[in-house]
Amino acid sequence: MEQPPGFATQGEHTKKVCKLNKLLYDLKQSQRAWSGHFALVIQKFGLCRAKKNHSVFWWIQHETRILLVVYVNDIVITGADTKEIDSLKKYLQKHFQTKDLGSLKYLGIEVARSKKGILLPQKNYVLDLLSELGC
Repeated sequence: MEQPPGFATQGEHTKKVCKLNKLLYDLKQSQRAWSGHFALVIQKFGLCRAKKNHSVFWWIQHETRILLVVYVNDIVITGADTKEIDSLKKYLQKHFQTKDLGSLKYLGIEVARSKKGILLPQKNYVLDLLSELGC
């Protein structure tokens, strides 16, 4: 083992490192706790959690539909009623530190809008893959 970069000791202790016996925070558990807390807050607003995919929440009232998807550390909100979406965003800002990034352009894959609908071109993904393979 070696000391991590940026960790400098002087004298006879240059060859010593610390052995980690126990994590203070188990990352798997902290993610689960955050996800549970987020779900409770969202459900108090009135959204329902999807049974098959726990990162998807939905809300339907009369003809209005809102879909909220959690993707890693991003949230995508979509729907036709901008007033309800804005009220959901304000609600989220009260409970979490959030930043509105505007219209979705990239989320692991490029998102492009056209008159025909939403397209998910894979050009950037293919270029990244070819670059990794040295082609």
